Amino acid sequence: MTARTPSVSSLDVELLGEVGSTGSVVRAARALGISRDRAVYHLARMSRAFGAPVVAAARGGPAHGQTLLTPLGDRIAHGGFDVLEPPRRPRPAGAANVLRGQYRRGPPPTVDVGRGLRLVVAFPAEDGAPVRVVLDPEAIVVARGVFASSARNVVRGIVRAVRPSAEPLGRTLVVHVGATSIAVSIAAETVRALGLAPGRAVYLYVKATALRRVGAPSRGSPRS
Repeated sequence: MTARTPSVSSLDVELLGEVGSTGSVVRAARALGISRDRAVYHLARMSRAFGAPVVAAARGGPAHGQTLLTPLGDRIAHGGFDVLEPPRRPRPAGAANVLRGQYRRGPPPTVDVGRGLRLVVAFPAEDGAPVRVVLDPEAIVVARGVFASSARNVVRGIVRAVRPSAEPLGRTLVVHVGATSIAVSIAAETVRALGLAPGRAVYLYVKATALRRVGAPSRGSPRS
């Protein structure tokens, strides 16, 4: 009987890519908008499934210790195994927005998410490359109209839902920008002050630096 090769999820691949880039599980988890415990769980699960560690701790250096990819982890991060996508689950309130699109060098550099949504970004990539970016719900400013600001991205959307948040005085606004759904963290008082409700048109202000790439190739690792 042929042994079955373990499968990995897209989150596994992105997590290993971030660990390889940052040398830190904590920073990798933060970039992906997940908790450190969840990141550790995924790394441990992959190690058990493959029967070998995917990361290793290294001491010394300017950071006085970091987490490095093992050869197995590096292979997974660079597409060495089939990716099995888990069933989609509803996005929990306050979870980071993960957007997929195509990178355009510009100027300015942008990510074309599709359906008319193109966002200015502040990271480099190959022209035409498929990329994934994380947008923190707390990094988005909501307004009822257009005003002068330093944000490179100003997009019009429609409020589809106002949901409870993990913060007692907070709310999560679900805004549809074309076919893209974006979660926004906002104070409950602001919801009342702006009269935000399903069907209301709003403008989202997002700085280019608030859009972070995830799943980028590890520094110093060959591209597959």
